[in-house]
This record gives sequence, structure tokens and C-alpha cells, in this order.
Amino acid sequence: MNKLKLKSIKQYAKIMTRSEFDQFTEDDELCPSHIKLKDFGNDCNHLCDVCWNDALTGIEFKAAELTLPNESLLILNQLGELEVQAKTIKDQQEQLKLDLLDAMETHGIKKWDNDIMTITYVAATTSSRIDSAKLKKEKPELFETYSKTSDIKSSIRIKLKGDK
Repeated sequence: MNKLKLKSIKQYAKIMTRSEFDQFTEDDELCPSHIKLKDFGNDCNHLCDVCWNDALTGIEFKAAELTLPNESLLILNQLGELEVQAKTIKDQQEQLKLDLLDAMETHGIKKWDNDIMTITYVAATTSSRIDSAKLKKEKPELFETYSKTSDIKSSIRIKLKGDK
């Protein structure tokens, strides 16, 4: 046992999960009394789970990070591939829309349609909106009066690396 590296239980609890702490105490054959917890005297065999469970009652350890099960890796890989394809298609779609917008402006076309789709040219305009952050900061009572709460259903957000 290396007593130089021993810390208080609060220090360990901040940096270790309970299972990491259990492994640490088992590897170093530590007893609760080694880190100034309840001393079980001769009844402790240094690896006694009961001693540690009693001594650690009420101690909050660092939360373990949650991970998806291995079965989800196939789903994650397929989803990743589709996200890359979708981004490529979306980029191509946006470029084609810009090209079509330019053509419609150049030739004065306001509307075009066929059996598949209708495309309508919408001219540039200005709009006026409330700066809610500024209103909340400068007139919180007015902001509160005119604010409404909406329920938003749960979802996931995916961002491809390299996106801005």
C-alpha cells in the first residue's frame, strides 16, 4: 500500500465513480481506516465489502458516464453514413436553389410549375422582429407579461464534424 497517494474520501468521490473506487481499494488492499473512515478493527479483512458499504454510507461518488449498448453501434454507423449523405444532398440542393433563383431573377420568372412541383419566386424584403434578449434585459416585467410558454417534444440533434 502506498500511503503517499492516499486522499480523503471526499477527494476520491470527486474524481472516481463508486466502481472505480472499489477497484482502487481492492487493488491496494485498503481498509476504511486507511482513509480515516470507520475502523472495523480485527473484524476487517481489508477486502470486506460489508465494511466498505457501511463506511461509505451517504458518500456521493462521481456519476458514471452513460454509454449506449454495443448493439447501438450498427445503428450509429448507419445513421452517421446517412447524415453525411444527407448533408451532401442538402448542399447540392441549396446550390441548385441558388442557381434557379438567379435564373428566375435574370429572366423575370415569378412562378414555374409542372406535374412534380411548383416553384414561386419570393422577392427580398425586410421584416421587423422583437429583440427578446434585449427586451428581457431592459424591460423584464414587460417581457414577462408578453411571454408565453410552449411545450417542445423531445428530439435529438446531430451535427456533422466540420459544420459551422
